[in-house]
Amino acid sequence: MASESIIVSLTTWEKRIGNIPVVLETILSQTLRPDLIVLNINPDVSIPSAVKHFIHKHSIEVNLVSYQKVYKKLIPTLIKYPNDCVICIDDDWLYPSTMIEDFWKVHKKHPNNPISGNREFVAGLPCHCGCASLTKASFMGDLSLIDMEVMANCQSDDFVYTYFATRAGHPYLWSDGLYYTNMQSFNPSEPYTISDSIFNAIGESWKYLISRFGELPEIEDLFINDPIKNKIVHAKEELNRSAAIVEGQRAVRSSKAYKIGNALLKPFNIITKHK
Repeated sequence: MASESIIVSLTTWEKRIGNIPVVLETILSQTLRPDLIVLNINPDVSIPSAVKHFIHKHSIEVNLVSYQKVYKKLIPTLIKYPNDCVICIDDDWLYPSTMIEDFWKVHKKHPNNPISGNREFVAGLPCHCGCASLTKASFMGDLSLIDMEVMANCQSDDFVYTYFATRAGHPYLWSDGLYYTNMQSFNPSEPYTISDSIFNAIGESWKYLISRFGELPEIEDLFINDPIKNKIVHAKEELNRSAAIVEGQRAVRSSKAYKIGNALLKPFNIITKHK
């Protein structure tokens, strides 16, 4: 392996263990292949023989870890391989063939920032994407702080990693590829949805993190790799504007929240009609 390897990390459970060969074929078929694929699973998960054969054939590393699933997707791999780039993926998406190469190109230009494959915000900051993001252990600060209590008190690992990376002085960048919209769902019968409870949980999770670990430092010099404009954006006003628009668009997906969403969007002359 090179001094800085590319590792793909994921987890799964009983209901989706059969997805693994099909999902990982899209990783093995990348224009830039990873040096290693790590699958972190609970010891009590039964692995079907066909999946075992696939794992052995492609030298996939299997680690048995007894943790909550959002924790074991990424943290055990960062701890084991602290000097390497870890791209976390999900067990129910099929990935575009250039994903790893696109991540790697952005990383080589900006080696001190994690990279998200999702154009989303948390508290006005580019957000970690659990479906596809690149990070390193050093970007997260003290990994021992990201424990079971933190995961249990937050709705999503996206919030946790966004907070800790920013706290450590390594805010997320966006990748050139919008993987969250370009990926194909392996389980179309289980669509990703945004509910009122998630809207509420975003605020509650962020309050918990701040109350336990403190306010985030003010980040004035924040560069965003903007895939829409195809350039590096260095303007806090642009960040705030985009954050308000995204949060507003998320809010109007809910019939109960669309009035709030339109209120957020009104300053930017964007009004969304709820269907």
